[in-house]
Amino acid sequence: MALCQAAHERKQTSGRAQILVLYEVEPAGREPLETGQGDVIPVAVCGLEKITHADLLHGLASGFDVIHMQACSSPAAVQHQQQEVELVQVLGGSGRILLFDGAASLMRRLAAGIFPFPSVAPEVLAVGSRRDTARASAAALLPASAGRIGLPEQAPYGAISVDESSCNNCSSCVWVCPSDALSLTENGCELSFVESLCFQCGLCISICPQRALSMAPGMDLSASAVLPQRLAGQAAHAEGTAPPAAAAGPGSEDTAAIAAPLAAGAAGAGFPPADAGFSFAPGTRHTGRV
Repeated sequence: MALCQAAHERKQTSGRAQILVLYEVEPAGREPLETGQGDVIPVAVCGLEKITHADLLHGLASGFDVIHMQACSSPAAVQHQQQEVELVQVLGGSGRILLFDGAASLMRRLAAGIFPFPSVAPEVLAVGSRRDTARASAAALLPASAGRIGLPEQAPYGAISVDESSCNNCSSCVWVCPSDALSLTENGCELSFVESLCFQCGLCISICPQRALSMAPGMDLSASAVLPQRLAGQAAHAEGTAPPAAAAGPGSEDTAAIAAPLAAGAAGAGFPPADAGFSFAPGTRHTGRV
């Protein structure tokens, strides 16, 4: 936060690009890190493999224009770094986060011309969890028109979909979900999903006896991503019986009748956007895990 705040203030004052260099072992034989195009901030860190996409996205969105990060020594750690960098590239940091092996490659890159990008005050983005910070940073880096962004397979963000013809509403997926991204509505007949809570662990898919669930990595930057959305009703019913949504009795209110006033009230407040394209999941009941 302190580094980003200082970079943000320097950029606001001088208009110069801000370049962050992260290293664990000081590059041997390097010249002083200087460039006529901007301010270079070298920072020695302990454990480069612990720097994640959330840190890098926050840095790019809130002060730094380019981040050069030293590659780790072990192949496994380098692979992890590359995955994190790939995620940052897709989420608005294309061309702005680079790995370097030695002083020569670093100096070569620092000699290139760099123009400053707009940035947001760090404290505006660092709210909630690290996932929330990553999501807010991506929204600041990407165009306002960006909706759902496709991500690499290993990404910890994404959506769950249900094959209604196979789902028998057994609720196994709800009870194993470690983040409460999946839940049941009050009538117990529909699955509800909050995309911003899902980190694509795959437990729901592995436990589903009907193999009715699937995952799609991505990040939804619309307002609906942080609200419960109805995934599917109870698709499998006994022969000759009507779906629970059509049955009469307490708790069987028509979902549309409940969702309409909620959606109307939310739209009147300007949230979520009219084109968000989601339906409310009324009365969501989570598992209550801590």
